[in-house]
Amino acid sequence: MEATGIILAGGKSSRMGTNKALLEINGKTVIETICEELDSIVNNIIIVTNSFEDYQYLGRKMVQDEWKEMGPLAGIHAGLSASETEQNLIVACDMPFISAELGTILLEQLSDYDAVVPEISGQLHPLFAAYRKDVKKEVENALKQNKLRIRGIFQNIHVKMLDETELSKLDYSIDEADIFNMNHPDEYEQAKAIKSKGRE
Repeated sequence: MEATGIILAGGKSSRMGTNKALLEINGKTVIETICEELDSIVNNIIIVTNSFEDYQYLGRKMVQDEWKEMGPLAGIHAGLSASETEQNLIVACDMPFISAELGTILLEQLSDYDAVVPEISGQLHPLFAAYRKDVKKEVENALKQNKLRIRGIFQNIHVKMLDETELSKLDYSIDEADIFNMNHPDEYEQAKAIKSKGRE
């Protein structure tokens, strides 16, 4: 698919106490697993990070935030700015079980929208979502106004929220692991347990 996977790896991981992206599950770092999953559905991957040396070993394109210390929205801006494709899949670096199938659905739905965001159990997941490159303009406007909540930009663009009902119509049954993310050490332990039970 002519699309770019944008991995946001610029956070401080303060709650985890160590770089979440480089935590290992079954001998492989989380960011390696994310890259492998994305490789199956996109033809470009960009890592947004302010620590190039941490991810040099992956051999991927890396960019840093233009807007410093402004959170995930700045990462989305950097990734969309660097992307050379209209369609983009944003992924947080702490999601060890992202689904290529769900990612494909998000990108396919993007043809009629500016963004497609999963809404699971009433919770939006804007850090595993599809965005058109043009959304960069709205993101930049929000950054200029110091409005850093990602969902704030959704008021000004054409967004499709994909909930469980919508996904089931597309023959996809959501698994909680698809959108599982790790912020605390106990969630890392939980991720290792999920993996040991056979979740790929």
